[in-house]
Amino acid sequence: MSKRATIQDVADRAGVSRAAVSKVLRNAYGLSDEMRRRVEAAMRELSYRPQMAARGLRGSTDTLGVLMSDMRNPFFPDIFDGIVARLKQTKYQLLLGVRPSADATERSLIETMLDRNLDGLVMIGPHLERDYLVEIARDVPVVVIGWHESGGGFDTVNNDDRAGAAAVVDHLVAAGHRRIGFLGLEESSARETNSATVRRESYIEAMARHGLEAAIVDSRWSPDSMRERDLAAEWLARPDRPTAIFAWTDKVAIAVLAAADQLGLRVPADLAVVGYDNSWVAGLLQISLTSVDQDAVTLGRKATDLLIDRIDGRRSEIHAMTEPQLIVRRSTDPDR
Repeated sequence: MSKRATIQDVADRAGVSRAAVSKVLRNAYGLSDEMRRRVEAAMRELSYRPQMAARGLRGSTDTLGVLMSDMRNPFFPDIFDGIVARLKQTKYQLLLGVRPSADATERSLIETMLDRNLDGLVMIGPHLERDYLVEIARDVPVVVIGWHESGGGFDTVNNDDRAGAAAVVDHLVAAGHRRIGFLGLEESSARETNSATVRRESYIEAMARHGLEAAIVDSRWSPDSMRERDLAAEWLARPDRPTAIFAWTDKVAIAVLAAADQLGLRVPADLAVVGYDNSWVAGLLQISLTSVDQDAVTLGRKATDLLIDRIDGRRSEIHAMTEPQLIVRRSTDPDR
């Protein structure tokens, strides 16, 4: 038996992208007549049949997609819990997609998910170009968590990252620290819209507000690195290491705690450490990490509410914000 043609086969035959074929299948906005003819001709030549349910071809599939860029980040599953909780009393089912946070892999996954004719899509912390997100939002309702920008035709749900980062610096300065380092994302990943960038900018502003411009220590690494602990150890081994570190996520902060232990540094006597997210791991007695709580479950619930509202016909953009709360634990206060 001959192999059944795939969407990639059609794209190759028509000389277009996989996304273009997907748009033809969904009768999406923005396709030229010429591209549509090429794709339809390729489908006929290959006897291509879309691999999706018949009711999906008619319209709603009662399916929502959730894109997660990093399953190892303990904060992301907490957001997913909020999404699941909100959907319990609805007709919608979830399709979860997880890929490393790099443009090529994220785009491929998004296009594969859209081929299933989803009714809407929630993206958690994507590292994508704005133009691509705008293009996707023309075809399907989209809500993005962790994206500080409006005007793209999609909704956003964020924590007030500026207020959260400022609270961290204020807390560490009040504890007597002056040389406070920030660990964030490398330039290629930390776009202007990214939470890491907003937290870094607020850290720099807060340090300046305290007259500590000369004490700013800023270091960034790739989100795809599997060597976070080793990188943190290299940073802490320097003779001019900070006395306190503010990591842009709990995941990075925990790597710092592990590196400090490896180097024989006492926390918080030799090194204070603060994370961001207040994930469940931060509260473990053995970890006791001071962290900024941004209420992951509420973020997930709110994103789901906005997505369903968009599916029901709303076209105006909404950009929701939650208030951060600094949870102080033993990593900055030995008496906790």
